[in-house]
Amino acid sequence: MHRATILVADDDRHLRAALRTRLTALGYRVVESPDGLGVLSQCVGERVDALLLDHAMPNGDGRSIARVIRNECDAPIVFLTGRAPEEFRDIVCELPDVYYLRKPLDDGKLYRLLASILPRSRPASADESTARTGVGD
Repeated sequence: MHRATILVADDDRHLRAALRTRLTALGYRVVESPDGLGVLSQCVGERVDALLLDHAMPNGDGRSIARVIRNECDAPIVFLTGRAPEEFRDIVCELPDVYYLRKPLDDGKLYRLLASILPRSRPASADESTARTGVGD
């Protein structure tokens, strides 16, 4: 079975390390980027099954990066941000497979969302009824 690759893009190295540890323990392969340019090169350079994308990073804001990424690959994009959900309503509605989770992260919501958007790697305990997390959570 294919191990899903998740790109964690955040300028906070501690958050990237924590997500890498947790996601690797769940069986995902994790690649990282501290900035917007790295996100773009990672998406072009290798297969990425999902992106966890911060909004405020050096070398590109999350919404602009998401629009460029969507032209390069169709991997689901999950915004992880402390900003208000209203700021992301437009992009969640505009682009396919774009989601929003508010920081500080609720690990359970993140895991359920990943299980729903990466069915090949779905953990057995995923709750399908709460898997899609949209704006407003």
